[in-house]
Order: sequence, then C-alpha cells, then structure tokens
Amino acid sequence: MTKRIAILAALVAVALTLAGCGFKPPAQWNETEERERVAEALGSWVTGVEDYDVDAMAGNGILAPDFKLVIQEGSAKPYEKPAAKLMDELLGDEDNQLTFRKSKAKGGAGYQLEFDVDWLITRINKSSATVNGEFGVWETIEGGLGGLDFTGGRIENGWWNSDNGLITIELVRTPNAWKMISMTIVFNAGAASSACAQSDSVGLGIGRLPSML
Repeated sequence: MTKRIAILAALVAVALTLAGCGFKPPAQWNETEERERVAEALGSWVTGVEDYDVDAMAGNGILAPDFKLVIQEGSAKPYEKPAAKLMDELLGDEDNQLTFRKSKAKGGAGYQLEFDVDWLITRINKSSATVNGEFGVWETIEGGLGGLDFTGGRIENGWWNSDNGLITIELVRTPNAWKMISMTIVFNAGAASSACAQSDSVGLGIGRLPSML
C-alpha cells in the first residue's frame, strides 16, 4: 500500500466515525452530567406518556432491546411485558388516545393527562443506574368531569387523581443515551393509596378516562 493510499484509508475511517457509521467509544465519565442526562431521559419519557407519543414512550431511543415491563396493581400478582408486546399495545391504542386528546371542536374530548413523578436516582455508575419515583396520575376533559361515574381516586380542581403508586426504572448507559432496561410500576402503593388500581392493562396502564368515555 502506498503512503497516499494509506492516508486516504485513514481519512475514510475518520469520516465514517464522525458520521456515526464507525465505533463510538462512550463519553468521558462525569457523574453530574450523567445525572442530568438521566433526568432528561426521564423527563422526555414522562412527556411522551402525557402526550401519548409512542416513540418517546417505547421507541429505540429510550428502551434497550431486552427491556421488560412489570406491572402490579395493589396486591394482585404482577404481570410482565417485553418491549415488543408493549409497543404493539401502545400502537394499537394510538389512534384512540390521540383522538381523545383533540379538542371537542375537532372531534375529540379535550382529554389531558398529567403524570407527576418525584424521581430519585438511587444508584448510578459508568454502565447503569437505578431510579425510583412516587407518582400520581391526574386526568381531565374539556368542559369538566360532571356526569361521569368515578370509582376510586379523588377530584381536585376539576382533575381526577385516578392512580397513585411507585415506579422503579433500571437504565443502561450507551454511547448516545441512557436507555431503560426494566421498569416496575406498582399502582396503589405506599402512602398514596386512595386511588383504586383499576388501570387498563393495555400499554403502561396509565390513564383510565379514555376507556371510560
């Protein structure tokens, strides 16, 4: 190989790496920055849940290939879902969920969901992290909640606190993002136990109003 060809080959290798086609070593470790990246990933996921953005909830950018979801409602036996099943269920309900989120003038119900979570990163290192959170699910529709027959939970300022519980997420660190490898959602757990855990088993089980309307 001539010197000119060797230089050309080296330049091609660098170009492939910069374009994302080559090997990307993990970024240098800075715990403060990595905690911020974990918080950003969780924040984007929560927004995805509220807006019913399937990619934000269960796309390749947030879930690791071997992801597993475990859901437990009260004292009932937990049940598990792999990433593929979760994605199928979320996609199957997508049209319904997005329609309900439209205003009544556009044929929807003006549905809104707030998923309030107090996150705590309990463990983090160069390869993985564990995050715990206590959550509350709040739902409302355009025009108010009058006339609906509610079971469990409580209504405050026009919002129905339909579920409460605890969530634990395990994440793995990749060169480009923190991704979830497992998630355990326990409804009606701990001190916030006033809401009856009767969530729809479809998808993440978060949000009950669409199935009632």
